[in-house]
Amino acid sequence: MTGMLARQIAYRFYEKSMLRSIKGERVPKCIAVVVSDADLVDRPSTLKLASLAEWCTEMGVGELSIYVSTTEGSTVPGLADCIYQTLQGAGFPGKVVSPGKVRQLTGHKPLTVSLSIGYGGKHELTNALREIMEDVRAGKIQPKDIDEAMVEAHLIFRCEPDLFIRTGEERLSDFLIWQSVYSELYFTDVNWEEFRKVDLLRAIRDYQLRQRRFGK
Repeated sequence: MTGMLARQIAYRFYEKSMLRSIKGERVPKCIAVVVSDADLVDRPSTLKLASLAEWCTEMGVGELSIYVSTTEGSTVPGLADCIYQTLQGAGFPGKVVSPGKVRQLTGHKPLTVSLSIGYGGKHELTNALREIMEDVRAGKIQPKDIDEAMVEAHLIFRCEPDLFIRTGEERLSDFLIWQSVYSELYFTDVNWEEFRKVDLLRAIRDYQLRQRRFGK
């Protein structure tokens, strides 16, 4: 038995062991994951987004929100097209959002995927408040009618993640800044390129071992 084969067998055994420990316990209804556009440098790394969705489906997760943070000078339109085609071909319903554009995903699979490319929480919340103020100006609503439910109704992303995973870094993102106020945060130093199914299982297992307080 070669060393590589032995490592593959050990990995599969460990993965199955993690699966057994997770199943039967509470699983996040919604998971949010943040990656960088610098991590999506080739087709395999983009295809892994669909693999992540498949892994979440296997775990019984209902919604997956992915944020691709962008760096200055990145080519968002080309990246958005590539990601959209990847997820659309994988059969997951949902949407792909980039600045100024929302494209719907159609599919039959039970997991809903919402992906944002460079469209962070500050933009989302600002646009929601702008729409509400336009309704006030048009006389459709009164300022006293504005409440949390109204703000949430104007947000593009409705998923309130139970688990928020940041890959490759240990710092917060501005994605879902309204929706993730009570999320459990999980930081991993594993870069997206090296992120495996077992890394997702570890994050879910860590979540299961926590006692959620919802801000209390």
